[in-house]
Amino acid sequence: MIRHLKRVVSPKFWRAGRKNFLWITHPNPGPHAARSSIPLQVLVRDVLKLTKTGREARAVIRAGQVFVDGVRRKEHKFPVGLLDVIDFPALKKQYRAVPYEKGLKVVEISAADAKLKPIRVISKQLVSGGKTQVTTHDGRNFLGASAKVGDTLLIENNKIKKILEMKPGQLCLVFRGRQAGRMGKLLKFEGSAQNQGLAQLEGNKDVFEAPVSYIMVVGETKPVVSVNA
Repeated sequence: MIRHLKRVVSPKFWRAGRKNFLWITHPNPGPHAARSSIPLQVLVRDVLKLTKTGREARAVIRAGQVFVDGVRRKEHKFPVGLLDVIDFPALKKQYRAVPYEKGLKVVEISAADAKLKPIRVISKQLVSGGKTQVTTHDGRNFLGASAKVGDTLLIENNKIKKILEMKPGQLCLVFRGRQAGRMGKLLKFEGSAQNQGLAQLEGNKDVFEAPVSYIMVVGETKPVVSVNA
């Protein structure tokens, strides 16, 4: 397991100051890939600037003062990724990791917004007993969900509240690539949500394209949660 990463090759969206020191914390394996996530310590110290040093950040985390998606996280290398909700009960503040053109940005959200999370279905398979199981972008599994790959599950307390189908007319968010962070109405898409076919979306000012595998449904006419950086 990689313990540390040279700052000079760390993602720019970590905002950790690449020339200040030689090493920086490397995220542990988890629900998000290392290059598309932020280690909890880096998020607390460098992104949100709630502490001045790594030691202070680790103390806050190990004291159980940080929750990610409703779960108390005490591991300072835990990877925070796409649309995760970070909660600091002692501060009465909640944040969401949202996409923008350089990677991820953490924005403050309301307590009501923090109860909900949209998650993209990335695979679907049959498991023992002939039941259908879907897996989402943040590593969750749901049995019996009537969703297909590319659909979005809106969850609350780890239960499916609504299924947002990937189809023309839906409001979509681009979460990766050059158009990351942009939203638009899905006009059409080629192939399936698993391949590299292109989707055509209508934004506020223009029509643009993005790979189908880089978009997720976030609502019908307006986003179900705050997703703008």
